[in-house]
Amino acid sequence: MTKNWLKKIFISSGMTILMLVGTSLSTSQSAQASTSNVSDSKQQLVDIVLRPKSQKSLHKFVYDSVNPNSGSYRKFVTPSTFSKRFGQSPKQIKALQSYLRKYHLKAETYKGNLIMVVRGSTKNIEKAFKVNLVNVNNGEVKYQKANRNPQLPKKLSKVVYTVFGLSNYSPFSSYKTQYEPSSLHTRTANASVSTTTKKYSPTRFVHRYNLQSLYDNGATGRSKTIGIISFANFHPNDVYRYWDDEGIDVKSNRLSVYRTNGFKGTWDGYDETTIDVEQAGAIAPGSNIRTYIARPNITGMVNSIAAAVGQNVADTLSLSWGQSEAQVAYEMKQGITPKKYNQIMNLLFEQAAAQGMSVFTATGDNGAYDGITTGLTSGLSVDTPSNSSYVTAVGGTTLPKTYTVNKKKVSITKERAWGADFLYPNYKRQRFFGNLDMLQSFFAGGGGGFSKYNAVPSYQKGVSGVGTYDATNLWKFKYGRPELLKKPVNKTGKSSGRNLPDISANADPNTGYSMFITPKNNRNSKGQWLITGGTSVVAPQMAAASVLISDFNTNGRLGFWNPQIYKFAKRTDSPFKPLDSRTNNTNLYYTGQPGKLYNQATGLGTVDFTALNKAFNN
Repeated sequence: MTKNWLKKIFISSGMTILMLVGTSLSTSQSAQASTSNVSDSKQQLVDIVLRPKSQKSLHKFVYDSVNPNSGSYRKFVTPSTFSKRFGQSPKQIKALQSYLRKYHLKAETYKGNLIMVVRGSTKNIEKAFKVNLVNVNNGEVKYQKANRNPQLPKKLSKVVYTVFGLSNYSPFSSYKTQYEPSSLHTRTANASVSTTTKKYSPTRFVHRYNLQSLYDNGATGRSKTIGIISFANFHPNDVYRYWDDEGIDVKSNRLSVYRTNGFKGTWDGYDETTIDVEQAGAIAPGSNIRTYIARPNITGMVNSIAAAVGQNVADTLSLSWGQSEAQVAYEMKQGITPKKYNQIMNLLFEQAAAQGMSVFTATGDNGAYDGITTGLTSGLSVDTPSNSSYVTAVGGTTLPKTYTVNKKKVSITKERAWGADFLYPNYKRQRFFGNLDMLQSFFAGGGGGFSKYNAVPSYQKGVSGVGTYDATNLWKFKYGRPELLKKPVNKTGKSSGRNLPDISANADPNTGYSMFITPKNNRNSKGQWLITGGTSVVAPQMAAASVLISDFNTNGRLGFWNPQIYKFAKRTDSPFKPLDSRTNNTNLYYTGQPGKLYNQATGLGTVDFTALNKAFNN
């Protein structure tokens, strides 16, 4: 995960200036970076992305598989069938492996024939790919990168989409925030069991979004598996303790862990993995949960998804980690992220869709300014991989609650987009733990906006609100520094690119959910009950709700949600409730669009799962 630095914050009458000084990879630091050759004997792991036989055919099948009017409707394929129909041919894979063996490199391919993992020493990797690997030290972080683009013989390169993994920079952040319910000033604090199990129980999600009828009719997620993509370890005992204290009856052997590329795991971000597993398991108590843990870098992300899709064990996938498109663009310029990273992710998510797997991703917790805390963007940005057209991007809302704001009572009377705007009067006078804490407070909200990397997908075309927007601008950026405007400015307009989120649910930590966790180095500790929030809490909840719905489906899987749910949204009996108000309903920029089905603050809105179950299974 990246570390961010903020130099100074000024507070003056009527205006707040937040001065950003970049991140560990700022341009000024890069200019002063020192480099050295990577040890010849260091073991490397590199990925070769193979071209599918026909991208056009794959795209068509993905959409046909969820189209009731198609002969391929819900005739999802296995990884083996996917390999034969869409993946690279065994002949070409053997040719690549033969070439790599000449340099004493081992290569194996994930099922699906899209991703080949290559292992070997630095010296041999450099010879095979015609590169020189260097260590970069910019004074804040150290990482590895290649001095030039990798090369392969011309005959082999025709079947190769791209090569990556020569850089080992770790860019990913998780999307989870914690508050004590009685204080907006505290990020983490103890809470009593009685408080958390009653007021902040996952049953809040169940009742709010009308899931109870699914349980009443026998749905538990039985014989289904939820896959959690993560980068950190967790204590299984914490999770079982949580379910037990919440009164959720589960089997004792429902958890499994896959360590991608043999990674032993880190404890940085273990609270993220913990909350993902706790929430997914609480909503679908009969399901199995398989956690994929990898190194927090591009190779780890891609390989975990490739492994999960190749194993085809998980019926749904939940992904709560990501980075802003602005950060990806910067890293591409630095040569530490492959220029085709976006296409690589899309390709893997297409394989998941072809196999009937439903994928849910968190859109981020900085509102319309995804990645603002990295210092690499001076404005609007959305998250990746939520920007992919082949995932269901999950945004955030906040629930009704009364706050004391500037010594006055302020009531949120109905569910609205999650944004911290109504708390700004408090923040102007509040003391924070640090400058970064202050920035995260001002820019707290559900992610959403327009992708710069992916075009508007066909399922969004023709949906009212897609491609247009209403907004309330609260900020201006001067020399890359955000300044709070004295008076908000209302805007309307049009924009291109994939619109996100797709759907939303309660993600505000002030109205959030309970979690139980023990210290990473002391599993025998009494542990803590916390109140947590963030779009990453909602992603596993949605993944779990999906397997509940699939309990009623004879096929067993629902497949790619988006082409289906956007059709449902156009019906008179739509299972979605648009949060379309123009006022008091912002993710810090985008607002509702009155009378329209879609907006970039909350997508299609919140879900009535009883109605959605009926729509999916009719």
